[in-house]
Amino acid sequence: MKPTKAQEAMAHIWGAILTRQLTVTPNAHGHYSLTVANLCEQLDLTTATARDGLHLLAMAGRISYQPHLGYQLMPLSQPDWQPLAAGIQAMVGAFMDRLPPRLDEPTSLTLLGLLHSLQHLPAKDYRDLAALAHWHQQLHYTLFAGINPYLADAIQPLVAQHLRYLTHPDIGFEFASSWQRLMPVLRGLVSARPQAHSHAYQHYWLELNTAIGERLSTFTSGQFL
Repeated sequence: MKPTKAQEAMAHIWGAILTRQLTVTPNAHGHYSLTVANLCEQLDLTTATARDGLHLLAMAGRISYQPHLGYQLMPLSQPDWQPLAAGIQAMVGAFMDRLPPRLDEPTSLTLLGLLHSLQHLPAKDYRDLAALAHWHQQLHYTLFAGINPYLADAIQPLVAQHLRYLTHPDIGFEFASSWQRLMPVLRGLVSARPQAHSHAYQHYWLELNTAIGERLSTFTSGQFL
């Protein structure tokens, strides 16, 4: 199904956030204001599509909205990282506790299709940070939704914030090498014995979060974007 203009605007804005192509300044509360006027000027969006894209991002939990403050992007910081990593680890554990004896066929086929596409991803896509972030989110969300769609909706905002750390240039995360470790685990999760691979999936997230935490510990600033 073709995405709507609002969905396209949402993807455009989110991609600009992840690739640091959107210039934002902190407000008095330490957050980053996202205004329709700013998006129209920097991303060449219309007023309507910018507004609708922001609304969808807020609905998905990727940005926040408060009537008196408008749309805001939370800052990335060392203190905020630990609760985020712990929250994701707990949620991943909850998914694995609910892992069925075998994933349903649509989920399995979709995941296998994603893995096949990743193996044949053009080299140019590995240079497109927004595209890599999209693939990362699709892989994990497909698995989560196949296990428990309600928990999948709950973890989406955490994964979105997590992606902002993964794509930060100072983190230097290598999606390609990470996927090489992840692919056999995901294939195992869509096999006849997914439970045998649940620990490996949790360990993948633990390694990922540990590596980011170690990198963050070398930063001197307590807050960064």
